[in-house]
Amino acid sequence: MGFKNLVITVVNFFAWLGIIVATVVGYFAMKGDYEYIGALIGFAVGCLGSGIWFVLSAIHQNIQTIRDIAVKQRPQ
Repeated sequence: MGFKNLVITVVNFFAWLGIIVATVVGYFAMKGDYEYIGALIGFAVGCLGSGIWFVLSAIHQNIQTIRDIAVKQRPQ
């Protein structure tokens, strides 16, 4: 299970990086009078994209926690 948790941690890092990149791209895409609106739109798009991953990783973590509790409580 250690490798799976490492992969999830690495992908979480890239998801956060994706939010930052989307914000910067949105800022520069609307350079001129609307750069802050572009940054806000880029941030929203980055949050929507990364949010899907964060929800899936949270579900995985909760399922793993429930499984660990069930294994500990199993009679031997």
